[in-house]
Amino acid sequence: MAKVPTVAFGNADYDGQFQRTLLASYAGFADLGEAFATAREIGKPDAERWYNAWFGRAEAVRGIAETASAAGDRASARSAYLRAAEYYRQSYFFLRSDLADPSLHRAYAAQVAAFTAAIPLLDLHVETLAVPFAGTTLKAYFFAPDDSGTPRPTVLAPCGYDSTADDGLVYLTGPLERGYNAVVFEGPGQGAALYRDRLWMRPDFEVVLSPVVDLIAARPDVRADQLVLVGRSFAGYLAPRAAAFEPRLAALVCDPAQPDMGTKIPSGLVGTVAPAVVNAQMRMNADRREFFGARMAVHGLTRISDYFAELRRYTMLDVAHRITCPTLLVECEGDFVGGGGPELQKAMTGTAATLLNLTAAQGAGGHCGAMGQRVWNQVVYDWLATTLGRDRSGGPAGG
Repeated sequence: MAKVPTVAFGNADYDGQFQRTLLASYAGFADLGEAFATAREIGKPDAERWYNAWFGRAEAVRGIAETASAAGDRASARSAYLRAAEYYRQSYFFLRSDLADPSLHRAYAAQVAAFTAAIPLLDLHVETLAVPFAGTTLKAYFFAPDDSGTPRPTVLAPCGYDSTADDGLVYLTGPLERGYNAVVFEGPGQGAALYRDRLWMRPDFEVVLSPVVDLIAARPDVRADQLVLVGRSFAGYLAPRAAAFEPRLAALVCDPAQPDMGTKIPSGLVGTVAPAVVNAQMRMNADRREFFGARMAVHGLTRISDYFAELRRYTMLDVAHRITCPTLLVECEGDFVGGGGPELQKAMTGTAATLLNLTAAQGAGGHCGAMGQRVWNQVVYDWLATTLGRDRSGGPAGG
C-alpha cells in the first residue's frame, strides 16, 4: 500500500487532519492561506498548540463574519462563518477522549453556532431536521439545490467516527452540484448524540437508518424510489450494515467498505497481549492516549480490552447477502482503513457490487480519496448516474 505523503506536519495523525481542512476548501469551508498560516503557527504539533491555534483562528474569522453580516455583506459573511465552523471543528479534534472537557464543548458549540449562522446565507435550500430515535431525536440537515420543491433523487450520508452533521456539507457538494438532494445525519456516538446526549455508537445501524428513510421518503421533494446511501470512513461499516435491512434503497456507495471491524484486532497470542501493549503505549505517549481514548469515548468505554471486544461486534458479513441494491465499493490507494472491499463484494451474493480502485497517481490516494474530492465525485456520481438511469446533468436519461 502506497504511503500518502505529508503536507505540513511529519506526524501522520496531525497531517491527516490538516489535509482534511485543506479539502474542506472545495466546499468553501476553509481558506488555504489561513490553513497554512495556522500550521506555521502550530509548528511542532501537540493537542494544546493545535487547539489554541485553530480556536484562535476560528475566533478571528468568526469576528470577520459578524462584521460582514452587520454590514449586509452576505458573501463575505457566508464565507467567514463556514471557515470558522471548520476551524472550530479542527480545534477540538485531539481533545475528544474526555467528553467532559470544557474546551471540547466550547469549540463544538462554537462550530454548531457558526454553521447555523451560515445556513440562511447559503445558495441552497436547507432544513434542520430532528429524526425520531429511541425516545429522543437525532440531528440531520436536508439540503436541496434550490427552493423549487422539485422531487429529486436523494443522497443519505451518515456521519463517521469523528464527524458531525455540521461539517457534513463539506462532502456533499458533489451530489448537490449534480441535482440531487442530500441529507447528512448523526447517529449514536456522533455529534450531538455523543457530546450532548451521551448516546454510544452501536453496531446495529439499521435502527438508525430506518427512521431517517421514513422521514425523508415521505417528503414531496424527494424521489422515494431513488434513495442513495453513501457511507464514507467509519460509515463504510454503518452503511452496508444498515443497507442489509433497508429494502427502500436504490443504490449504495461505500468508501472504504469496512464490513468486519474485528479483523483489525489482533488475534491468538498477539491478541492476548495487545491490550497490555496498547495500555503501555498510552501511558508513555499522549498522542496514542488521545487516539485510543477518543475512539473508546464514542462507545462509552474506558478499557482497551473492552474496546477491542466491542469492535469485534461490528461485523456485517453474515448479513451482506441481504443487500439487494446496486453497490459501489471504493478503495483508495493508501487509505489506512481500506482493503475490505473485496471481502464485502464476495459476500454480497444478492446484488451486483462493483469494486472501484482509485490511485495516488490519479490524485485520489489516502483516506476516502483525501484531497482528491473532485476526482472522487466524478467517478462516483458518474457511476450513480448510470445506475439510476440519469444523464450527467442530473435529469432522467434520455429526457
